[in-house]
Amino acid sequence: MKKFLGAFKVLSPKAKRRMILLFPIILIGIFLETLSVGMVIPALGILMSESYFEEIPALLPYLHYLGHPSHQELIIIGLSGLAVSFLLKNLFLFFQVQCQGTFVYSAQREVALELFRNYLNKGYLFHLKTNSATLIRNLTSEVVSYSNFFLMPFLNLLTEGLVIIAILSLILWVEPEGTIVLASVLALLVFIFVRATNKIVGRWGRKRLEAEEQKIKHLQQGFGGIKEILLTNKIEHFIRRFHLPNQISGLMNKREYIFQYVPKLGVEVMAIFGLVFMCLYMMMDGKPYQEVMNMLGLMATAGFRMIPSFSRILNNLQSIRYGWASVDTLADEFRKYSKEYKSDQNTKDLIYEDTAVSFVREIEFSNVSFSYSESEPEVFSQINLSIPKGAVIGMDGKSGSGKSTIVNLVLGLIEPTDGVIKVDGQNLRGSKITKWQTMIGYVPQEIYLLDDTIRRNIAFGLDDSAINNERILEVLSLVRLDGLVENTSEGLDLLLGERGTRLSGGQKQRIGIARALYHDPEIIVLDEATSALDQKTENEILATFQPMIGQKTFLIIAHRKSSLDMCTKVYHLQDGTLNPRVI
Repeated sequence: MKKFLGAFKVLSPKAKRRMILLFPIILIGIFLETLSVGMVIPALGILMSESYFEEIPALLPYLHYLGHPSHQELIIIGLSGLAVSFLLKNLFLFFQVQCQGTFVYSAQREVALELFRNYLNKGYLFHLKTNSATLIRNLTSEVVSYSNFFLMPFLNLLTEGLVIIAILSLILWVEPEGTIVLASVLALLVFIFVRATNKIVGRWGRKRLEAEEQKIKHLQQGFGGIKEILLTNKIEHFIRRFHLPNQISGLMNKREYIFQYVPKLGVEVMAIFGLVFMCLYMMMDGKPYQEVMNMLGLMATAGFRMIPSFSRILNNLQSIRYGWASVDTLADEFRKYSKEYKSDQNTKDLIYEDTAVSFVREIEFSNVSFSYSESEPEVFSQINLSIPKGAVIGMDGKSGSGKSTIVNLVLGLIEPTDGVIKVDGQNLRGSKITKWQTMIGYVPQEIYLLDDTIRRNIAFGLDDSAINNERILEVLSLVRLDGLVENTSEGLDLLLGERGTRLSGGQKQRIGIARALYHDPEIIVLDEATSALDQKTENEILATFQPMIGQKTFLIIAHRKSSLDMCTKVYHLQDGTLNPRVI
């Protein structure tokens, strides 16, 4: 039960309140369901006996009020009441279905949005260690599965279960002994079915979950490496790798779909046997023929409603078990985020209340060490570094020596495992990092470009209403890309294509530099920003920064010596140590 209740922790407090508001609607629907079935008894009684109402003393005052209508008039009144009760019931049930659908798919949208927010708020280390295919799977197929295989089945299970209880209570009032036997047999059959299928269906759900992740992973690899795939003619290889998880996912969904029809077929057979049993039992018990016929009509109507309900109960139990792997996954993701968020909030509240950061003097690394995990060796140990304001600091070293790790530390994307990073004597940690990051312009080796306009790529992450077009044109001029905009009719609305397919390598880097300069940062970090360019293009791009020397602080990571010519001081990183190099 605790595990089942834990599945609702995925929902926001607002969604939980909406779910509670559904319960009165469900109860009204159940009342109308029971009333419509109960109306069958008087309708049949009127049809089969002219003195039916006279045998019920409590109804005599109402007959007098109606002016003692004839039998034919009573038939019309009874059948009209039956028809109206079913009409009102079905109109209300349509409203109930709308409410349930609105709740479930609003919750689906909110869960996906909150989970996406959680992932984006995770530290940079989390994204280095976590396969993006897992995150995409959780945000797409698993959120949908949570709604379709847990939330909706839970509401249906609750509704149908209460409907059956209400109708059985009605039949129990009319025929107690037979109803008790029937209810006991139904409960036993549900128990046997759930016990027999629980592990099998749960295993199918887990296999589908794993297959979905592999599908997304192979799709990303196929589209991400399309140039190499076409060049080396390895299309069939990637199709084969996608085929297996795609086949497993389809097979599990097929099994679950087919299995949904097993309860329906079995329930229909049981219903017929149950109806026959009840009639024979009443006849052997000496019940009058008219009472048996009334009960037969009631049972037929109740069965007409209970057969699909009972079938849906078994289907929904099966769906919940099939989708439980998704429930577990999402509940675990939200549980981990909740713990991290509370821990982070407590740390910020207790230690880092002052978020102000000023950069007037220097950035200082004091005995800084870093390791990506406790089980991995340190990338570097106890390094010391000073970056004075207005300086142009360069750094080189072999691949894997830790240059990018130092950049990530300066950017505040990761924190030292030992030692401290200070800005003007203040520790750069906790809530100060967000303020610090607004002061940095970052240009990586590989520029991430949105499949969007040049305007939105430069003003990265800003709504259109907040974009300063004059500043866009200014930075485009600085990086010598103003001609690109002037020579097209689209202007700043020029679409760059997926991953900047309409741009050359040099133009992509210039877009990245324009993005870094848009907010007029105090510090500019170039992380192998020109290493993939030819010498001429590199010189042109580096010339962009010449007028800024002395006004802004630069940290340049590079392999080529020519990339570091503008530096006032260069450090060499090797074997975990950082030493100044003679320029």
